[in-house]
Amino acid sequence: MKRVLKILLIILSVNASAQVGEETKYGGAFLELGIGPRALALGSAYVAQADDGSGFYWNPAGTAFLPRPQIAVMYADLFNSLENHSYASLSLPIFGNTVISASWIRLAVEDIPRYEDSNLNFTRDERYNNPEGIGLTANALGSFNFTNNAYYITFAKLSRWNVEMGWQYFDLPIDFGYGLNFKMINMNLYDKSGSGIGLDAGVRLNMGLNNLFADDNFGYFSLGLGVYDLFNTSITWDTDSKQKDHIERMWRFGFAFMQPMAFMSSQLFILYDLDTKYDGGWHLGTEILYQSLFALRFGSNSGQFTAGAGIAYWKIKLDYAYQHHDLGNLHRVSVAFIL
Repeated sequence: MKRVLKILLIILSVNASAQVGEETKYGGAFLELGIGPRALALGSAYVAQADDGSGFYWNPAGTAFLPRPQIAVMYADLFNSLENHSYASLSLPIFGNTVISASWIRLAVEDIPRYEDSNLNFTRDERYNNPEGIGLTANALGSFNFTNNAYYITFAKLSRWNVEMGWQYFDLPIDFGYGLNFKMINMNLYDKSGSGIGLDAGVRLNMGLNNLFADDNFGYFSLGLGVYDLFNTSITWDTDSKQKDHIERMWRFGFAFMQPMAFMSSQLFILYDLDTKYDGGWHLGTEILYQSLFALRFGSNSGQFTAGAGIAYWKIKLDYAYQHHDLGNLHRVSVAFIL
């Protein structure tokens, strides 16, 4: 019984779309979980960095900064294996400093027990106020799955501007990345399905402080801006009423600062984001990268503690993230192959 109730809570937490025949703005909530252990360990402060296989999700412009082809995959069992969360992406730099990427995000709750309506005789108030008193009077008739999929095609391009700083200074090079996501969302719950098409866009500016101050002891500073579900993505269900869920447009702005620490052969990253989702959120992260081999990360996702680590060897990168969550702490692992 506790398993059934916990599954119901998870479904509600990742998909708050609710009342048949009534439009809602909470559709596609499974995409709010975030992807990529590096980004998640940094408190989801990643819009100004986004330079790995998960970059398409955080800021499609970050994909433009990938110098080589990359395959990235992640799989996680969440909430005591009641929920499966995964993603896979393939990013390919092509001609003209352009990068294309194809990606897939999936969230699923499987083997949910199915009961006749007559065995679920409790009111909404009883469900929330006295969950332990809810009883099922018969055996389950079977099970069903709740699956959510999002498919992305990303186009990103990197350009360089040379900004004149005055007659006494040389030109300051600024790398400018911009990108677009075209995404298709498909959701299935029991015998019903919903689908929609959305568009994301982003830009990233990267300035070398070593160039600005003519000193290799400085690193770089980046600014990132992303807009997601630009046209308020609509998900239409195949119910008689053609139920629609809306994903409201969201903005995310942030910065990233990297400072070399030559005395310990390391780099220090500090990242900060703000977003407009619902009531708005803030995200803070810091990373210490030792000799480009080992990384230690900490962050805060609007007050929720996050942490993680990464290891790079040859052409393989392995990342881990821990996130505190009210329904149970989350652990994610991903692997990336640099081709």
